[in-house]
Amino acid sequence: MSIRRALLVIAAGTAIAVPAALTAASASSLGGVTSKSLAAVNAPASNLAPAVLTCDDFSRAAATGSALASRPVQLPANCGAFTWTLHRGTWSITSGQLRAATSNATATIATGQTNISAQATVLNANGSSRIAGVAINHTGATRIYLAAALSGPGTVQLRLVNGGTITTLASATATIGATAVVRITRNGTAITVSVNGTLRISFTLTATQVTTLAGGTRVGLYWNSGSTIRFSNLLATQPASP
Repeated sequence: MSIRRALLVIAAGTAIAVPAALTAASASSLGGVTSKSLAAVNAPASNLAPAVLTCDDFSRAAATGSALASRPVQLPANCGAFTWTLHRGTWSITSGQLRAATSNATATIATGQTNISAQATVLNANGSSRIAGVAINHTGATRIYLAAALSGPGTVQLRLVNGGTITTLASATATIGATAVVRITRNGTAITVSVNGTLRISFTLTATQVTTLAGGTRVGLYWNSGSTIRFSNLLATQPASP
């Protein structure tokens, strides 16, 4: 039996196939899909929709309780049989929202992908000294990765983090509300960052930067500062075809 689908355009023209019944708009939704509807993400039916690698909206009850460490992603059938790993910081879940503490905190999922597109919904990043976003190409224990970081009240940055060293590769102004969706995509040496579906940064990695990031195949969340910041979901897909 066929399932009627609707194509939802998320971020900079990226289409992801989801059931049509789940596309009702909501003020706290991810581009028109509520956090709970992420559990219904299906593999794409056409080459227009990139394959979903993993996803989580932190709403599912788990044996780990409020702790994120070793927690399975929300629905293995749709989001992969992955678990979360903490590399720095304390992460906890309350009422379907994730919070972190300790600067440069990261928590990731091992998708095994270098070329990847990932987005997160970040709450309360629209104030001074609030920095958080999404990380890709994370190497794990050595903590080398790229981060698309909202920096309140009105900036987004592309950061290369190498242990305790942070290099800002690019930055741009961005409209950051109480709820904002930040997305980062890597396809080869090309990096793009969008906020609420609007492209803000395009960047090309140098050969040295590609070497630095070699072996980084984890994707997840990044938090630097802002005690009121929360995350309500993460979605990672294959990058869209050019």
